[in-house]
Amino acid sequence: MENENPKLEKATFEFSQEGNCVDGGMEELTIRCESSLGVDNDEGCFYVLETERWSIDSAKDLQKLFDRISSILPKK
Repeated sequence: MENENPKLEKATFEFSQEGNCVDGGMEELTIRCESSLGVDNDEGCFYVLETERWSIDSAKDLQKLFDRISSILPKK
């Protein structure tokens, strides 16, 4: 294992926000970045979303989350 860098296998991102005006409370969203061979080995991942409730006003709200995740993950 000569000068080999550690490999990223998977990553988990947990988000929270105040609930919407109808249901209230806190909302939580977990987005997992996974790959069958590992994120570094596959040079990317697919996303798994887990939530009981997550409110958005538009698709742009979700895009902002994925843009934030993309800025953290290694580039392909």
